[in-house]
Amino acid sequence: MCAICGIINFDGRPVAEPDLVRMRDIMVNRGPDHGGLWRNGSAGLGHRRLKILDLSPNGNQPMPNEDESVWVVLNGEIYNFPELRPQLEACGHRFRSTSDTEVLVHGYEEWGEDLIPKLDGMFAIGIWDTRRQQLLLARDRFGKKPLYYMQKAQTLLFASDIKAFWTLPNIQLSINFPAIDCYLHHLGVTQRHAIFKEISKIQPAHYTVFNQHGSRTVRYWQQSFVGKLNLSEAEWLEQIEAALQAAVKRRLMSDVPLGAFLSGGVDSSLVVAFMSKVTNRPVKTFSIGFQEQDYSELKFARLVAQQYQSEHEEIMLQPEVISILPSLVWEYGEPFADSSAIPTFYVSQAARRFVTVALSGDGGDEMFGGYDIARAAWHAWQYDRFLPRVIRQPLEKFLLNHPLPDRNRWLHKLKTLAVHASDDPAIRHSYSMAFGPAQRQRLYTPAFSAALQGQPAREVYELCRPALTGLNLVDQHLLLTILTRLPNDYLVKVDVASMKVALEVRSPFLDTALAELSGAMPPEIKVRGGRQKYLLKKLAERHLPRQVIYRRKRGFALPLEHWLRRDFAPLLRQLLPDGRLVQNDWFNKAEISRLISEHQNSTADHTHRLWALLWLELWHRMFIDRTLKPTDSLSEP
Repeated sequence: MCAICGIINFDGRPVAEPDLVRMRDIMVNRGPDHGGLWRNGSAGLGHRRLKILDLSPNGNQPMPNEDESVWVVLNGEIYNFPELRPQLEACGHRFRSTSDTEVLVHGYEEWGEDLIPKLDGMFAIGIWDTRRQQLLLARDRFGKKPLYYMQKAQTLLFASDIKAFWTLPNIQLSINFPAIDCYLHHLGVTQRHAIFKEISKIQPAHYTVFNQHGSRTVRYWQQSFVGKLNLSEAEWLEQIEAALQAAVKRRLMSDVPLGAFLSGGVDSSLVVAFMSKVTNRPVKTFSIGFQEQDYSELKFARLVAQQYQSEHEEIMLQPEVISILPSLVWEYGEPFADSSAIPTFYVSQAARRFVTVALSGDGGDEMFGGYDIARAAWHAWQYDRFLPRVIRQPLEKFLLNHPLPDRNRWLHKLKTLAVHASDDPAIRHSYSMAFGPAQRQRLYTPAFSAALQGQPAREVYELCRPALTGLNLVDQHLLLTILTRLPNDYLVKVDVASMKVALEVRSPFLDTALAELSGAMPPEIKVRGGRQKYLLKKLAERHLPRQVIYRRKRGFALPLEHWLRRDFAPLLRQLLPDGRLVQNDWFNKAEISRLISEHQNSTADHTHRLWALLWLELWHRMFIDRTLKPTDSLSEP
């Protein structure tokens, strides 16, 4: 786990070394163990290293081939490098390290860009080919590791962190207003946008080749939900158990100590169970809890820790966590309003005291039918199958376009089914935890609305429409979540929060082989009779206490609703009604004041909306005004 950056001047101008060093070292948290630099005239690469494999200097980057015609920088891990290395050695390549990075060096020599589809791991890669004068940038299948780039005339810059561009004195960046609209809908800036107009992101499962004539982008993988396997439930259980155990085992390769996040949910608990079965020492486990028992899952995590006799650490969070908010706003670089970033940071910080690598349960819900949306999709699937379209279409049109009486719960349930069964994926995912379309319209001033230039926040779902063709509704919902929420929110959250403390987090449920097996599963064995993660819970019965498996899912969330009414109330009133977002004529002061008053009077729950506004206000002060520093106290805004 590291950070990468580079500057390529295709017009032949020499790269300024101070710029490259500045880009590299603003990312020092991601790689505190070594800072590497290579510069040769018009091309330069930088690297910050967190030592995981081959702790010797032989593993340092940027890493060249024998004649230095190919240079590579890698952020992440290549899990299948032990299988690729013998293939390359059989072709005559000689290795000088035991690092996974060197497989990329010789793999590119042997296979060119065909190397990328052969890789199994979490990665962001930069490969500079001095002979062809071309740069290849690639990103892993699910988008676990970030990769930004910027083109300015004949200069290309890339980095693991958007702050690497922001820090350069000769770069002028301007706010991308549609990205803010997306942020307020999705709680984060999507992969299709960046918060600054001049910056773009390499998309998950894509690579792009750049040269002086332009660029060419290739999608090298897409999870398939067609070609279902016809297996019995017992056979599926054996297949999934073997695949998950293999995925966990692959992620235990390390020359440094490792452990696991243990939330007390099914996914992370299964990871701990399999780690315990394939290692010969107690697993180190880490959990977060709260005084508000409705949010705390510590008792379930303890049951799993006791069953597998792990070396267990617990962290209790208090409302004073607001003190670390400026440093998190800095670390994320783009606005990010998923409040579970805070407990993710704290559990990462606790784990880092003991280990350098931690396994997590991320991806279990997406692969096996978790989340409420999977249950809603199952019910919508039945509705779609049994209600004739000639009846459905006029009914849906009425339900989706007319306000319904607040007290008629059956009409609202029918509307939910109609939404989830719609042919339009943007309608199916139109619900926002923060600001829906009408709410954003009330928030925005005319000037801000005009700056959006008509780009809809739901475009990210519309762009996925071709991938959904021919799939049933359950698979459509799962695939949409994998293509959108996973890379736009959940993986961003974990990557940034963990790398703030230089902890590498690995996700067995996002293993390529396991994902492809999941795609071949019929939806009715993932969500049966509206029961989420049916098969995975059946598997969990072999390894976990029943009270851990069959209980209400809480998720990894803060008791933020209560804190915003109590502990954070003065901060909201101090920062938001007369803050930069209002002063700049972006948002309406009266609407912000209404949200604060209604929430603190308990007449409405505006938790996610207020948190999103608070984070955006701090982001503006830090990255636009440059008046707020990561170390500042919020008691003196």
